[in-house]
Amino acid sequence: MRRGTGADRSAIRSRLRRAVALAIVLAPIPPAAAARVLSDGDLASIARIKPLYTDVLNDVARSAQNPDLAGMEGDCVRSTLRALLQIADELKGYEALITTAGELTDFGDDEALRNVLRFAVENALKILDTERRRLGELTETCGRSNLSSGKARQAIQFIDSTQAILRAVQPRL
Repeated sequence: MRRGTGADRSAIRSRLRRAVALAIVLAPIPPAAAARVLSDGDLASIARIKPLYTDVLNDVARSAQNPDLAGMEGDCVRSTLRALLQIADELKGYEALITTAGELTDFGDDEALRNVLRFAVENALKILDTERRRLGELTETCGRSNLSSGKARQAIQFIDSTQAILRAVQPRL
């Protein structure tokens, strides 16, 4: 098996550090939102997204750092890792909108807060739909490798879970 170069391992470590920083961005919505538009149950559901993301990201990142991972399989695992990082990066802005809306306790206009939250959830779902399709294509491309197609399926399961959580909250917005 081909061993990764020092530069490859350094790039993977750099991506992993970036991923951990982005995972922090996916922190749960502050409790102030509970008094406004979202219930405690909604907040608890949304708070489950961060640990789901962290678990799948850590697992895929560990696999990507395997020095024995070479060729197409290595490319597929690294593509899955890049997709997860892109998801976090793209969702960061919508998470900020949700957080900001949750912190506006003296705003006085619940309908405006609902509109902001609805906008953030709808756009997050669009991003997740797009990324799910891309990962589905990756799963087909990497279908010959159990490891890499399995990592892509894990990422798809994270997306499916996140979509289910957001869709459950969506009718109340």
